[in-house]
Amino acid sequence: MESLFLINSITVAEYLIITAIILMVVNFGVTLFSIFLRSDVLYNDSGAHFVANLVLLIFEIIFIIFDIVVIPFENISIHMALPIISCTVLFTLLLAWNFIQLRGISIRSMEILETLVGVIEAGDENLDGHSLHVQNLTMLIYDYLPFFDRQKINPMNLQYASLFLDIGKLGIPRSIIDKKGKLSPQEKELIQRHPEICVELFERLPAFTTVTYWVKYHHERVDGNGYYHLKNEEIPLASRILAIADTYSAITMDRSYRPSLSYESAISELRLVSGSQLDARLVEIFCSIPRKKVSACMNDVRNRMKKYQTGDFRW
Repeated sequence: MESLFLINSITVAEYLIITAIILMVVNFGVTLFSIFLRSDVLYNDSGAHFVANLVLLIFEIIFIIFDIVVIPFENISIHMALPIISCTVLFTLLLAWNFIQLRGISIRSMEILETLVGVIEAGDENLDGHSLHVQNLTMLIYDYLPFFDRQKINPMNLQYASLFLDIGKLGIPRSIIDKKGKLSPQEKELIQRHPEICVELFERLPAFTTVTYWVKYHHERVDGNGYYHLKNEEIPLASRILAIADTYSAITMDRSYRPSLSYESAISELRLVSGSQLDARLVEIFCSIPRKKVSACMNDVRNRMKKYQTGDFRW
């Protein structure tokens, strides 16, 4: 009877150790994924978090090697397995709590940024939620990208880029931005500098390098006739997505110098410049998105902008 109990005890201990190894391998994968593939600009800007996660990776590797190599499976007892599985579960819970806290920081930071952008654009009848609309459209396109394309882009960074898209226009005189007639060559050159101004604004924040890189090239044309004469795949994927969202938003929102286009007309316009100005594959992806979802992007912006469209926020 004691022999049977010992056998069962050893079997349970082996299962517990195997479970601990599996959990730690998952933890290792999640930590690695977070550091190198899914960390947004705020996370990367904190060197302490990066170092902490490297320490976690080293600890996880040592723990896995200890469980697999050092512990002799034939001598495992339940008394040895219980502390190991307990530490593993505790470590997993702490890791999950850490990621939840970091996610919360990113979300709150995004909400603050969206509020600031909303307040700024509420005072301009030619913007009035344009950046928020671009943000919604950009993330909608992202959701419809093929799996491997989505893995190339950090979604949180893409949201930052969509909100920063026109921030460089703050450095351009209002008289030029609101001009109803044809722009002079000098005025056109100033307007074309707004992506570069955005880069200059954030040049002291190295963590935003990728975001501003995407913003810088969002006016490039796939035929090479854009601001910097990049073409096709030379233009970052994120920039090509932003270009479609920006173009659709611009032509479907009212401006002081022209009326907005309907959904059908806007889709026709996008297809008209597909392969010359805009990426043909991405245009087709956008055009395949149900109209209801595209329209919901603007409805969401109108609801969010209501609180800023009062005398206190108009300037």
